[in-house]
Amino acid sequence: MDDLFHDSFSGVRLGLDYSEYEAAQALNQTILRRLIAPEWGDANDPHRQQVLGFGSAGHCLLLEPERFLEEYTRNPDGTLSSQESEVPLSVGTWEGLMNVQRTFWVHPEVKRLFVSGHPEVSLFWAHPELQIPCKGRLDWWNPEIGAIVDLKFANGSGRDFARNLVGRRHLDLQLGWYREGVRQLLGIEAQTWVIVIEKTKPYQVYAHQLSVRELASGQKKLAKTTALWQHKPSP
Repeated sequence: MDDLFHDSFSGVRLGLDYSEYEAAQALNQTILRRLIAPEWGDANDPHRQQVLGFGSAGHCLLLEPERFLEEYTRNPDGTLSSQESEVPLSVGTWEGLMNVQRTFWVHPEVKRLFVSGHPEVSLFWAHPELQIPCKGRLDWWNPEIGAIVDLKFANGSGRDFARNLVGRRHLDLQLGWYREGVRQLLGIEAQTWVIVIEKTKPYQVYAHQLSVRELASGQKKLAKTTALWQHKPSP
């Protein structure tokens, strides 16, 4: 596990437990993104816990439904408990997730992107210039069409909302990083998609493929943050 370039570890890994992925010492997009956009809010803030908790539960339900049934429990008081958190998700979360699930799987672009592929795919590669270990974890990888798919749960949807979300939350950087990993490991230029899922009525789903302009923006941000990271003083 210490040597990311060992043949048995580097490359594309399917089914790798998140704890193993997280333990791997490597540069990732989260580290880079924090250099230009520090994480919002306090980790102990109840609202932030609920927002992140809904997203984690939604990812698990849509991408790993069997694991969802093992890890999440609907409580008699209407809250939703997770084995990974001591804080239950609020009343109404279960109903919201079930509605999200229904609208997600009938969306035509979702059907096309998810007709084949793998959830929670871990990538490990060497940075081409810096020769340092790098990692990324894709929500979904469809190898047949070469598509990276990232899910985002939000309070809105639609084309304009998705475009704003890509810039505001630096998803261009995030997906650019994943795209670089696929390029280094598989030698292809992957499609990059963000599926924006509305958490409340009418639970709309919008599939947004990053444009040439957004991809270029992501590359610029990666260059900027990589330079910042290189020159960041050691702790």
